[in-house]
Amino acid sequence: MSDPERQALQKKKEAADAKLKGNDAYKKRNFPKALEFYNQAIELDPEEVTYYTNKAAVYFEQKNYDGCIEVCDEAITLTKGKQYDYVKLSKAMARKANAQAKQGKLEDSIQTYKDALLENNDGNIKDAMKRVERLWKEEQAKAYIDPAKAEEHKEAGVALFKKGDFPGAIKEFEEGLRRDPKSKAIFANRAATFLKLMEPNQALKDCEKALELDPNFIKVWARKATCHHMMKEYHKAIKACDDGLKVDPTNKELLESKQKTMMAI
Repeated sequence: MSDPERQALQKKKEAADAKLKGNDAYKKRNFPKALEFYNQAIELDPEEVTYYTNKAAVYFEQKNYDGCIEVCDEAITLTKGKQYDYVKLSKAMARKANAQAKQGKLEDSIQTYKDALLENNDGNIKDAMKRVERLWKEEQAKAYIDPAKAEEHKEAGVALFKKGDFPGAIKEFEEGLRRDPKSKAIFANRAATFLKLMEPNQALKDCEKALELDPNFIKVWARKATCHHMMKEYHKAIKACDDGLKVDPTNKELLESKQKTMMAI
């Protein structure tokens, strides 16, 4: 080997040693020391992507997400216009996506995860992306909530129900629930609509949701009893009537429903 080659190889060995010392400090959560060793490794071997991703990991643990992203971008830039290790590139992108997620930049994070998966279809990266996608969907749903608009859709659904347009009513009630997922009235109305469409299973789910929100909702106890009756679950129908009668012992609809079910039995 020529002298320059020997010197280059020696620097790589020294860089690898510095990285190992950095890893040891990182495991002990001595992050300033870990940064010191990783910076040494980068100085000795500035083309090795791993040293940058390790440094980024330290910044991530220190909650310095801007620093983490900046170092990941340096690592990503190293791979441009040359042969590179796609696994290492993918790791740098995933680490950047983690930091973006912590900053609340969920859409940017998801896109960065997708870019990482194009380089390396890694299961851990997929799982991380799914978690961020769930968070993003939850945020979108929260931002969409508007009880006033939910009431408008409920009224529109009731109007369509009265006209006999049950599929149209369902659409309005669904939109109403997207606007206000805690509207017991909309769950109750949709349950009544599903019963008209002869879909007691769906109606039962809405009844149970409405009763979670208000266990004293008498009309819904009656609808729950009707669902069970339609499914020939007569003893469950009687129980629903009895549970509702505990709230209002004189309720005519529940008393008639119970009598009807007992006759069926």
